[in-house]
Amino acid sequence: MLLLAMVLGLSAFTLSYNVLSLYVKTEPVVVAACDLEPYHKISLSDVKVVELPLKSIHARSVRKPEEIAGQFTVVKVFAGQMLLDRHLMSAKHQPGLSMEIPLNQRGIFIPAETSRAVGGLINPGDRVDLIWSQKGPGFYSEDGTARSKTVMLGARVVQVISDRSSGEFKGVVITALPETCERIAHYLESGNIYLSLIPWGMQGDSVSIEAEVWPET
Repeated sequence: MLLLAMVLGLSAFTLSYNVLSLYVKTEPVVVAACDLEPYHKISLSDVKVVELPLKSIHARSVRKPEEIAGQFTVVKVFAGQMLLDRHLMSAKHQPGLSMEIPLNQRGIFIPAETSRAVGGLINPGDRVDLIWSQKGPGFYSEDGTARSKTVMLGARVVQVISDRSSGEFKGVVITALPETCERIAHYLESGNIYLSLIPWGMQGDSVSIEAEVWPET
């Protein structure tokens, strides 16, 4: 009886092992070695290869790190997360300025001479207030004061534009909601925009770029 029980037990173990081994069969897959921000250029140090159960591996997962070196992430990828081909953008389509613009916003160029833009001492990442000043016959209101008004608070600067040959400051690109860009275009045609630099201590998310006060037309 003891021998029979041992034989039956061994048979059950062998059967269970064969079934279990099919489930836990592993294959190499590429995962993020650290948190990767959107539009990050991937280097080999950003990823690593781990063994994962075959049944848990996504069909679109990356298997060889050398195949994605130099590509760009299009979404945030967390450390240990399996990298999929849809998380990546080919280096042939290198991200441009559009990658700095939030999905619900647009980029718009604000031309300004240095005398209207803090002497040109503005850098990408700074936030600026936009002050509109009407030009032409209607520059002065009925009480004799100049018609000028803050039209946008805390606009985020994503790029500073300078003349390629002379290096002369030409203006900045900011991000704003689509309807805000329409209004900015209108006021650029009717007057001048001055850029007022916000102190660094107020540069955070507490400064809303949606806080706009538009002049009456």
